Amino acid sequence: MTKDSDNLDSTQPAKKHGAFRKFLGLKAKDKTSTQPSSQQVTPPPPPNFTSPVSNSNPPSPPTTVDLPSRVNFSENITNPGIKTALPRLQDRIEKVEQLVYCNTLFLQHASSSTPNLDKAELEWLVVMNTDPTEEDRLRWLATRMVEEFVRDATKDSVKIAEIVALGPVLDYEHYRKLLSSIISGFNSNSPGYLDADDLIKILRILRTRLEGTHGQTSEYSFHLTLAVSRLLDVMAEHQVQDLNRVEDHEPLAGVLSGLRGSSDPYLMYQACYAFQALQYVPDDDTVLQAVLRHSAGVASGLVKVSGLMKLDLEAIVEGLGDLQEALGGVFDIASTTYEGICSVVESGRGVMDSLKEGCGSGKKRPWYAAIRAAYSFAQAGQLKDLNQLVYEAPCRRDPLFQWGLCQLLGEIASDAIWDAVVRKQAIDLLGELYKSDADWGQDESVKTWMLNIIGQLGTKNDQEVSTHARTLLTELEQDQGTTANLPYPLRNRLPLPPTSPLLVRVLAIPDIEFDLYKLRLQRLEEHRRGVYIPPQAKPSLQAGNDLLFPLMEKALEFLKSDRQVLLVLGDSGAGKSTFNLELEHTLWKDYKKYGPIPLYINLPTIDDPAHDLIEKHLHYHNFSEDQIYEMKLHRKFILICDGYDESQLKTNIHTTNQFNQPGQWQAKIVISCRTQYLGQDYRSRFQPQPIDRYQRVVTELFQEAVIAAFTRAQIQQYVDEYVNELPELDPIQQKSSWTAEEYMDKLVNIPNLMGLVSNPFLLTLALDALPAVVASKEDLSAIRITRVQLYDSFVKRWLEINRMRLEASPLNRDERTELDMLIEDNFLYHGIHYQKDLATAIFIDHAGNPVVKYTHLRDKNTWKAAFFNPSGQAKLLRESSTVKRSGAFFRFLHRSLLEYFYSRTIYDPLDYDEKADDNLDEREPGPNLMTCLTRMNVVKEQSIVQFLAERVPQNPCFQQQLLDAIEESKADAGAALAAANSISILVKAGVSFNGADFRGIRIPGADISDGQFDSAQFQGADLTGVDFSRTWLRNADFSGAQLDDARFGELPFIEVECPVTVCAYSPDGSMLATGLEYGNIDIYNTTSWKRIHCLKDCHLVRAIAFSPDGQQLVSSGHGRTVRLRDIASGKDVLAMKGHSSVVKSVAFSPCGKQIASSSHELRLWDSQTGECLFILVGHTWVVSSVMYSPDGGQFVSGSEDGTIRFWDPATGVAGVILSPPLGKVHRLAYSHDGQWIASGHKDGGLQLWNAFTKEAGPVLQGHSETVTGIAFSPTSQWLVSSSEDSTLKLWDVSTGVLLSSLVGHQNIVKDVTVSPNGLQMASSGADKKIRLWETSSSQSSSSTELPGQSGDRGPVWRATYSSDGQSVVTISDHTFRQWDASTGTLGSFSFDFPAPLWMESAEFSPDRGQIASCGESEGSIQLWDSRTSAAGLYLEGHVSRVVELIYSPCGRWMASASWDNIVRIWDLRDPQQQCHIIPGTGDEIYESVGGLVFTRGEPPRLVIGSSNGIVRCFDPRSGEMVMSKKVTTARVQQLASSSDGQQLALGIDFSVHLWDLKSEKPSIELKGHTSYVYCIAYSPCGEWIASSSDDRTARLWHRQLKEEEEIWSCVSVVRGFFGTVQNITWNPVIPMEFLTGCLDGSVRVWRVILNDDGDKDTVPVKLVWGSNLRILCAEGLAFKDAVGLDPIHSKLLGQRGVVEGAVIAGGGDGWGEGEAATAGGDGWSFSGGVVTVGDVWGDSGAVVTGGDTWGDVGGVSTGGDTWGNGGEMSTAGDAWGEEAAVVSDGDEWGEESALVVEGDEWGVDEAVVTGK
Repeated sequence: MTKDSDNLDSTQPAKKHGAFRKFLGLKAKDKTSTQPSSQQVTPPPPPNFTSPVSNSNPPSPPTTVDLPSRVNFSENITNPGIKTALPRLQDRIEKVEQLVYCNTLFLQHASSSTPNLDKAELEWLVVMNTDPTEEDRLRWLATRMVEEFVRDATKDSVKIAEIVALGPVLDYEHYRKLLSSIISGFNSNSPGYLDADDLIKILRILRTRLEGTHGQTSEYSFHLTLAVSRLLDVMAEHQVQDLNRVEDHEPLAGVLSGLRGSSDPYLMYQACYAFQALQYVPDDDTVLQAVLRHSAGVASGLVKVSGLMKLDLEAIVEGLGDLQEALGGVFDIASTTYEGICSVVESGRGVMDSLKEGCGSGKKRPWYAAIRAAYSFAQAGQLKDLNQLVYEAPCRRDPLFQWGLCQLLGEIASDAIWDAVVRKQAIDLLGELYKSDADWGQDESVKTWMLNIIGQLGTKNDQEVSTHARTLLTELEQDQGTTANLPYPLRNRLPLPPTSPLLVRVLAIPDIEFDLYKLRLQRLEEHRRGVYIPPQAKPSLQAGNDLLFPLMEKALEFLKSDRQVLLVLGDSGAGKSTFNLELEHTLWKDYKKYGPIPLYINLPTIDDPAHDLIEKHLHYHNFSEDQIYEMKLHRKFILICDGYDESQLKTNIHTTNQFNQPGQWQAKIVISCRTQYLGQDYRSRFQPQPIDRYQRVVTELFQEAVIAAFTRAQIQQYVDEYVNELPELDPIQQKSSWTAEEYMDKLVNIPNLMGLVSNPFLLTLALDALPAVVASKEDLSAIRITRVQLYDSFVKRWLEINRMRLEASPLNRDERTELDMLIEDNFLYHGIHYQKDLATAIFIDHAGNPVVKYTHLRDKNTWKAAFFNPSGQAKLLRESSTVKRSGAFFRFLHRSLLEYFYSRTIYDPLDYDEKADDNLDEREPGPNLMTCLTRMNVVKEQSIVQFLAERVPQNPCFQQQLLDAIEESKADAGAALAAANSISILVKAGVSFNGADFRGIRIPGADISDGQFDSAQFQGADLTGVDFSRTWLRNADFSGAQLDDARFGELPFIEVECPVTVCAYSPDGSMLATGLEYGNIDIYNTTSWKRIHCLKDCHLVRAIAFSPDGQQLVSSGHGRTVRLRDIASGKDVLAMKGHSSVVKSVAFSPCGKQIASSSHELRLWDSQTGECLFILVGHTWVVSSVMYSPDGGQFVSGSEDGTIRFWDPATGVAGVILSPPLGKVHRLAYSHDGQWIASGHKDGGLQLWNAFTKEAGPVLQGHSETVTGIAFSPTSQWLVSSSEDSTLKLWDVSTGVLLSSLVGHQNIVKDVTVSPNGLQMASSGADKKIRLWETSSSQSSSSTELPGQSGDRGPVWRATYSSDGQSVVTISDHTFRQWDASTGTLGSFSFDFPAPLWMESAEFSPDRGQIASCGESEGSIQLWDSRTSAAGLYLEGHVSRVVELIYSPCGRWMASASWDNIVRIWDLRDPQQQCHIIPGTGDEIYESVGGLVFTRGEPPRLVIGSSNGIVRCFDPRSGEMVMSKKVTTARVQQLASSSDGQQLALGIDFSVHLWDLKSEKPSIELKGHTSYVYCIAYSPCGEWIASSSDDRTARLWHRQLKEEEEIWSCVSVVRGFFGTVQNITWNPVIPMEFLTGCLDGSVRVWRVILNDDGDKDTVPVKLVWGSNLRILCAEGLAFKDAVGLDPIHSKLLGQRGVVEGAVIAGGGDGWGEGEAATAGGDGWSFSGGVVTVGDVWGDSGAVVTGGDTWGDVGGVSTGGDTWGNGGEMSTAGDAWGEEAAVVSDGDEWGEESALVVEGDEWGVDEAVVTGK
């Protein structure tokens, strides 16, 4: 017979029934008796826990019973809770129940606008609100008790009861902390912070205990089952859906089913109850709906036990009825937020143990839902509703419902938390049901259960309750002794402990709040705000001003986040310290007791801040050891650390102090540092570092903000506030103080002043100094103010004001005498000297620490006493100086003042009085400059160098003194330091040393980076440790120089015999693998850079990837096979075949077990067997890139179909699809922290994506061609990209800002990779070079601009001399600029053209007063006045874009050519703007720069060169053609006219052709350029021609007459350009000087040096000055017999242009491919190539023969190509099929007889493929 799964079989044997009766203490049932005797209890039948409804029978209709005339629970009351005497303000809390009561009131008051509180409670809350910190204190006590409990090793029952009582009032964090430590009980009022996972883990523990109860007492099983029941209640009512059916549900159901057969009826009931609760817990097969979903009211009715919402009785009864009627169905129960009580305290057992899961199944019964509703009513205090539910519940006849309700009433009656009246009413309700309810107790066991409950209540210690229970028993005519057989006590909450040991321990903690309160008041009182403008900041150094944000808002946002370190950067004077103090002030104002403690720490005042930082600072504020220990354990801090740079730290104080590590200080850090103090890779000094060195740095814990320069609006606001604080009368000038308008007028109209005062400190200096600086000067535009001048004026004004203050002060007699002496002897002099001497002492005697601690008793015999003595002149001078005092600490107002005064020890302008300013002879002799320069190496103090550099142009005498110091070092070794300092200062000042004689100088350790030393002589010089980064060393001579430890900021490149397609570092960084176009894979050792392996292949290598252990390499070539090879042996391990087309990309999974590859489809392979695991289909076109996430859990692919797809590598299942707006995806990269994915696209753009959310991040725009490679830095803070535009670009990941552009490759850059340590990058190019870059030198260089190096950053489109030869004018990047022609100093006048303008077609008029440029609309020409920037005539007529403009020498005519081959001649004097139109035929008009020229002389002629070799000449007055001749079959692309107009120079292909117009055609050809001629210029004398070419050189040609024959020869080749020279112009006044403007952004002035002997066969050309030359140029550098230069830098310099005769050792290293040596020739030639004249790139006179592996120009490779294919021919410089290559016969790529043309990229993307 099949039983219902929920019921015991009603046909149990009589023996079992007898056992029940015996257990209950009942006699055997008298079968003839139907009613018990009034004198004794007649044994009832055995308990029958059978529901009145079974599956086979329809449910009986629900019944209700009329309420009795006497209602026991007559009203709903407030839910019960602990109540004690309420404490007064700041009273000591004596008992834990008092603490619980107080915190409960706080919670109830905060959670409702109308809390259900009595009058006394409300009044107490009002009193508490008068001191907001009191609530914080009481909450803190509760949380501290949890922390003490967690740490307590002996958790006895008293402590457990104490901590469980706190459960309802804990916040989430501490509730979870308590739970994770130990779960010993769950209070019914817990605040709802249990997680599903917690409950499941607890359930598994209890189920395991139940499974092990065989042989145990039934009492043990009962308590475990009761615990399971309560836990299942919580899970059912909270929809815990993670219970696994197979592993959790079924095993537990089996255990409970076994217990239902127990002879113990109490255990059997509890097992039935638990089994029903289990049915209401949703398993992972279903979704729990709403409790009794037939009634909408119930779902929202069973609420959290807060008393704030009332349960809907009517809805509950209705829902129970619906459930009763539909019992045969399956119903779910919704969340009610009720949490049950775990009645068992697990001892010695961890609740978080993970055991095997299990589950079961069964039918749901309505009695369980009704009991749960009854419990919810009781907990909410709705006793009236509970009373009604008892009588109206549809399942009220079910004995299990009755059993459960009786137990609930018994628990209410026995729980002391209820009022005695309520408890007695519960007893009365039990009696009423027993006596008067016909439906109640039809099952005899229920009545027996009721009697046992009442009997047990009669034994309670509570006299009133026990008496009431005994009285009821008497009424029921039962003897208590007969009924008290209940073996288990009624379930109650854990009793409150008699003592509170945890609370006592917490109360014994030292009181720190009072001392913190005093510190708070002190810091608030000390705050002196002054003028403060909230600073703006940007997210990184390179970010633009479009990303600005309020720094204070960002800082407060940081403090609320999970980040730990905020780095605030800024230039000197940017306002970092002011902001830090303002932030501290804000935090102290908002401070609440027991909250995070803000501490402003001036790092230089702390001795060794790298260790014990907080302890030292707290000791300074007189906190005790106990207090400090307490705060370390229990408090959080906000550290505002100021002056990281001033403390001269190099370490990461977050790491060295072990902040936020277990058991250490918990702190957030806001730390400030000067930008100038940091190197390129500075973030590692501030980012939180993992303790385990194998863990990755968590970049999300770090944030950065860079204080931005003041905007115009901020300067105006600052001036307004500054003026408001000024006195009406200026104390110095005795005039009315300026108004804000007057200050702004000066700031705006004095040239460059607004840019100078863009930070608060300099603005303050300027505002203080301006009245004296301007004085009587009327022409503001003539005033030039530098930073050092502002400091000079500020200091003088400061000392003068303080002198006046001291004079008016009440001094004692001695002080007055001392003051009078100082004033008589020049107070200003002594004030400045005091501060100069102090600055010197700080740097020399105090190691540069700007903060000096002085206590007179301890330090009166030290150097400090001379400055800080509390009496005498020292006191007067200190009090009038810019030195401030804080306690025993002294420091300058600002560090820059310390540096300023030290700079004055090296050069003092002696501006102590007005007379000295006017008469230099009256100045006293200055200090010994050599002594000052020798005292300290100032190179490391860049601010000092900057102050001195600004003195140089103002004081020629100082400049000469520095030059003398350099000269002195030649003879005196002791002058070496002075010379190193001097040359560093001069370079920083922008002094050029082109052609300087530095033979034998000694400048060890000098910083001459960014300097210009063209043709400088350094023979025999001591250059040890000199920094040559980005230095111009063209034609310099280092022969015999000492070069130990010299730095050049770059690494040499590796040149191979064919284009390099891919590159990759090994995981440990010890190897670099490169794939070559001819098929080999070369592997280099990254220490020696020797090639250590060569893996042979016959296909072009498209992709490579190292295995995670670095032992294997996977690669793909032009075929369809993926190869896995062992690196050491070079042997194939696996050949994975199956792709349908060329394999484009490969990747190794991080675990090394999987390989991914892509073609038109994606394949995942087993790296051990080569088996194809998955073929991933989804992309619709070539999949160009594949990549695994760092953890291997995700796989991403990018395709030329314009999508990025995510996949599960374990299953091959497709995931999210992204569609980038940038289109075709060419490359992908994952950041090492797994946060970002970068995609590179065909159009040159990059896109960042959040790898977790898949949201789009910044778009990186900068490349102009396809992105070919992407690599992230190891820290994931920046990435580098390579492109077909021949550049690499570095980007800031967080902002998307471009950090730097790297130029060096001469062709397409194919790939880029970053070393695992982040110190190097490698790039591979089509120029056959592997370039190595130092990341520290690849970032943007110093932001300080030097004279002559300022301004242009874009290509220079036009550059020419002014008509007087004194100025240079340029057009670059839409900006007109003016330069001093002799010095390169940027003039004050410049203006920007409105965009968009086609600036390639801009031209100057002959008098330089006018500029012509293409207008904003197609085909228009705009004229500009170059002196005023005003727009002039607007010439219209062309219908397509104008590409060429040229003025006639007289300035009257202008010719323009457009893309449609139309030339117009404009008469600029014609007001009607009439022009002559010269139409073209076909492509006769050449369409690039230089195709037009006006001849000189009268009348002028317009000469036009054509693409068919015809030159035509026109009269501009009539527009008529006066001559037309075909002079060549090639294109005439450039034209120039001699000064007499009788000769034309024509640029035809790679040569310059000279044509005497009297002859029929050109008769002289000037050969030498190796690419197309781009520009030609005759010298004014006509004896010289300068030409430029796409070969990036300029050539100087000289004319000589031999026997009346004109002979031209090349006398000099000027190299060192990094782009095409766009313009060449000769100086119209100064002979033998010419100017070049280049697409690399440089403007350079050159001087031709004629030999004294008249030899003009070889003529030196030296650089006079140049702009934007911040790049290492070593072209023509000689260093024969130089010593100490390491091999790597020898290679570097050799590659950059070693000259014949310079020796560079070879010997089989990685740079020269073995046996190569550079000595009179290029050491980097390969395989039979002959390269002459030391030409690195094969330029200028290089002859390449005998199997030219470059094939650059006309190279022909026959009789077997470099791939070994045989019979192939590559012609016309095909660069391996990149352009017009023809590949036929014997095609190795399986494309038999394929013809591939027009740069086909091997048959992919727009290729034309014919044949098979």
